[in-house]
Amino acid sequence: MKIVKLFAVVGLAAFLASCASAPPPPPKAYCTDGRELPAWTMQGGMAFPADIGKVFYGVGMASNISNPSLLRETADNRAISEMAKQFEVYTSSLMNDYMASTSAGDKSAEEQHVETIKKTVVKQTLNGVMIVDRCQDRGSGMFYSLSRLDIDKFKDAISKKGELSDRVKEYVRENANKMAEKLEKEEAKH
Repeated sequence: MKIVKLFAVVGLAAFLASCASAPPPPPKAYCTDGRELPAWTMQGGMAFPADIGKVFYGVGMASNISNPSLLRETADNRAISEMAKQFEVYTSSLMNDYMASTSAGDKSAEEQHVETIKKTVVKQTLNGVMIVDRCQDRGSGMFYSLSRLDIDKFKDAISKKGELSDRVKEYVRENANKMAEKLEKEEAKH
């Protein structure tokens, strides 16, 4: 009788364990055009190999703008700006941090105030940047734009133009391919 109960308990435990499952995956998000939200919408600007050669990408996002044209243009400009930041960016920041503690007898009072101000300036001329994809999230309304710049075409444009600073020209010549190769090695690890 004890063996029967033991088998019943073990069988019930096995049945309950087989009914348990992993939590369901989060719901998929879709663009207003019906396709699944592309993976690039969650990635920042980067350089990686593509079927057209090595390229730089920039992702821009915009939301809560009721004018569709302005929404799209804002996301496009942010994608281009994100790409430009990969080449040359000036950032200044100021942080004020105040803390105080006052005590009198068994009573104390503490206060703190933290304030940060950041300013980012990008001044860059990029020839050959194209917006290659757009997607508006059907659920949130967030509008995404993907900009692309072919590294080889950009290096050619740098050689032909004198508008970019010498520092940027040298940086791109020396590091454009190195950046893409480094990312390829990191991706190979995963």
